[in-house]
Amino acid sequence: MMDARMGFKTGTAARIAGAGALGLFLCWQHVQATRLGYRVETARKEARDLGSRVAVLRLRLDQRLSPEAVAVRAQRLGMVPADPDDLRRLPGLDAASGRVRLERLLTRSLAPLVAAARS
Repeated sequence: MMDARMGFKTGTAARIAGAGALGLFLCWQHVQATRLGYRVETARKEARDLGSRVAVLRLRLDQRLSPEAVAVRAQRLGMVPADPDDLRRLPGLDAASGRVRLERLLTRSLAPLVAAARS
């Protein structure tokens, strides 16, 4: 009834309202995409900052674990290298037999898992 008084054809007001709603939706979508873009850039910057911090910490760790640094700290603590006469080798535990024993242990413990994975 209002359409007839304003000079619109029937359904024109509904079309105008639909177009307006579509326009508002597209504006809202654009604003949300812009906000998301800012959040992505903030996250990328934070990731770069954390990556550089990790690199700095790795460098510091490598410096502290270097043989020279460990030797200096050991000397400060009063540690001295062991004399070769102070070292004792236990019988039957050389590197080759230890490796063979480890292989046997792993083979026995992992065999059921490998069989289950294959079936």
